[in-house]
Parts: sequence; C-alpha cells; structure tokens
Amino acid sequence: DFIVTVVFSFLWLVGSSAWAKGLSDVKVATDPKEVLLLMSACKQSSNKCMAVHSPVMSSLNTSVVFGFLNFILWAGNIWFVFKETGWHSSGQRYLSEPMEKHSSSYNQGGYNQDSYGSSGGYSQQASLGTSTDEFGQQPTGPASFTNQI
Repeated sequence: DFIVTVVFSFLWLVGSSAWAKGLSDVKVATDPKEVLLLMSACKQSSNKCMAVHSPVMSSLNTSVVFGFLNFILWAGNIWFVFKETGWHSSGQRYLSEPMEKHSSSYNQGGYNQDSYGSSGGYSQQASLGTSTDEFGQQPTGPASFTNQI
C-alpha cells in the first residue's frame, strides 16, 4: 500500500505539472492577438481584424488547481500509510525497553496479581457499622469493606 501510494502521488505531481504546462501552451496558442497575427487575411491593410472577446479559461485553470490539490492529498496520505507499515513500528524499539523496565518495577512493589486484593496493593478499610460504645450493641452485618480497584 505504501509503495502504491507513493507511486500515485508521484503520478499526480507529474500529471498535474504536465497538464499545467500543456494549458500554458494552449493559452499562448489561442491568444487572440497571436492568432490575428498569423492569419494572412489580417495582414492585408484593407482588412481590419480584431478579437471580439477573449477565450474563457477558468474551468481549465480550475482543473490544474484540483490536480495539484489531489497531489497534496495523496502526498499527505503517504505519512498515514507509512504508519501502518512494519517499517514505522521497527523504528519504535526505544519505547519498548523503558516500558518493560517500568512494568517490572510494579511487580516488585506488591502490585502483582498474586497479592491483588488480599495482602498487597492498596486497600482501604472503612467502618460502616455502628460501634458498641455508641449504643451498647454489636453490629450484626459486615462492618468493613475493602476498596478494590
């Protein structure tokens, strides 16, 4: 996919450049002043030649602009397609080593799965029942809960 995207981007650049050069040549070849100079009937002094209106080239100019915009779109996609290749992920080795060291430090501090919720880790106890000092009775239900994440 990456190579195909690069090839299409290059083809859009070459095609848009060629079309822009071709359009420039068409504009020069169809310029009314140049056409009048090339006509033999207009070279005679008895004939008076003049252009009625200039040719409309706006749609052709728009096609050149859209060609270059399409090239920019394809060139921008090169980065996103490159990120999906194996070449991009092989350059990320330096990030995986600190993560391994970072995750191993958690296992040494009592945060591993064997001690989760039993003796290690964070546990907070809260007394939710009434005390015997207040009413003179023992609580009948569970009086504390462990906060497990």
